[in-house]
Amino acid sequence: MNNSDEIPPGYARVTEILQPFASFDGIDPAVLARAADRGSRVHKYCELYTQNLLIEKIDEDCRPYVESFIQWFDAMVEEMWVSEMRLSCSKYLVTGKLDMVATLKGDKEETIIDLKTPQQASLSWRLQTAAYRYLMRACEGIDIPRRICLILDKEGGKPKIVEYTDHETDERLFLGAAELFHFFKR
Repeated sequence: MNNSDEIPPGYARVTEILQPFASFDGIDPAVLARAADRGSRVHKYCELYTQNLLIEKIDEDCRPYVESFIQWFDAMVEEMWVSEMRLSCSKYLVTGKLDMVATLKGDKEETIIDLKTPQQASLSWRLQTAAYRYLMRACEGIDIPRRICLILDKEGGKPKIVEYTDHETDERLFLGAAELFHFFKR
């Protein structure tokens, strides 16, 4: 169990394990690189907002996504628990960085919230959020009952919520993928 931001030697990131299952065929690598950079900056702005630290000017290409997030956050979040926390599990040599864990208005328990800038949901997100749920339980002893992806609107409007509820299957599939990843990386 390691919750520093460093990736321990020999560990694989959750997203690295799932990379072979996320198809980007036919997308120009330069376009992907720009989208990844924008996504990282959007995540940073959103993290700063959750901590009441967003005082800098928001890059124009990020502004609509951040506005979408702020609209949702202000309307839906009762209490923040975790923002951008890295967890590492020695049993499966897996590490992942959770975007957010929060209690949503009207809920009594926490929700794992993964921020997304792509406008279409990816099947791999189910397993990514299942991995984060597993890491919270394995590393922190906290069983979080809900997990969602928040698809931030590129026009600044209301974000879409995709919720995953088959925790057992999704976790089993992710842990199997992690074992196969390390088996073939030997």
